[in-house]
Amino acid sequence: MVIGWSGAVTVLPAMLGQSVIQGVEDYCNYANSKELVPGHKIVCLTNDDQYNNDNTLRNFESYLDQGMSAFIAYATGATLQLKVNSMEEEMPILGASLHIGTIDPPDNTYMFLPVTSYSEQVLGLLEWIAENHQGEGKAKVAMFINASPFGRAPMEDAQKAAILLGIEIVDVQERTSNLDYTAMLQRWDNSGVQYVINQDVQSPVAAMLQTANGLGLLGKIQFMGAHYTGGATLLSLAGDLAENYLWATSFALADNIPLQREVGEMAGRSEETIADVNYTTGLLHASIYIEAARRIAEAGGDIDNLSIFEALKAMNDDADGSFDLGFAVSPISYSDSDRIGADQMHLLQVQGGKWVAITDPYNSSTFRKVHPAQ
Repeated sequence: MVIGWSGAVTVLPAMLGQSVIQGVEDYCNYANSKELVPGHKIVCLTNDDQYNNDNTLRNFESYLDQGMSAFIAYATGATLQLKVNSMEEEMPILGASLHIGTIDPPDNTYMFLPVTSYSEQVLGLLEWIAENHQGEGKAKVAMFINASPFGRAPMEDAQKAAILLGIEIVDVQERTSNLDYTAMLQRWDNSGVQYVINQDVQSPVAAMLQTANGLGLLGKIQFMGAHYTGGATLLSLAGDLAENYLWATSFALADNIPLQREVGEMAGRSEETIADVNYTTGLLHASIYIEAARRIAEAGGDIDNLSIFEALKAMNDDADGSFDLGFAVSPISYSDSDRIGADQMHLLQVQGGKWVAITDPYNSSTFRKVHPAQ
């Protein structure tokens, strides 16, 4: 079985891509060492695409020539563009992008999300605000997003949800290379912003927290964010300034995933890598396809793109076909109508320098109201 991966390793946001690719490669090696797919060797083809959509397509096409059965994507823009290719090649695609548009029509037949979307995570944070806001008037929120399809992914659903929840989104700021965090935060403070939701990665969030601390705004404004803003990396970058930060994610904490430590130590990874949620991401991606291949092999079938596709759809709760290796907070399950693997998330908060879950795994009650299943 051949699994192809393409992502950013040598350019920003390489910090994420390096850990993801390590997770993919390590789990493939682990699967082979444990003979998880009887009678088959797992081949993982991985290439740096430098966060360039054209390079991603070239890698995808190269892997097809090498007998690829399943593809793991990375960048949101590239993943959205590959939807057409997935239809033409009948190739299953999942990946690091959690943009809900990847599984929305059109051309969504072969597209899968490993966990909940950015949209649902951001809506979960908006719901927390609505439930916990104190004082008169509407809660005032600012959103800080990456200047890309990744950053903009949850915005349409967030705007709709804010209306339903009685929340005012005061401003949406896209991150640029010359952004003045001081001026931005002062503007938000003057506008009465009480909450900031981040849809970006950890490094700019850490920079924002540093600036907010200098302005005396930590404790006055509640900072929070979706999946790629949190985890051990934020703690290492922001230190004590991350205290009270809220994080929405479907992934489990590395300390609670024995298999992650086993795989990481077998591969000789550092403690920093083993603790990284992006490493968890790569492990989960590879494990989903390898579990599909295992089921096909044990049933005596041929492993190819079409059988992987059918095996993924058979991973459903109704048939007790879901599986759970502990990487996410709920089991992985798919069906003809469900293309979200781990369909629950939880909210965590930094308390005493550690991530602490403040909710059990759950679904956003607002998400399907603003984004009905397609």
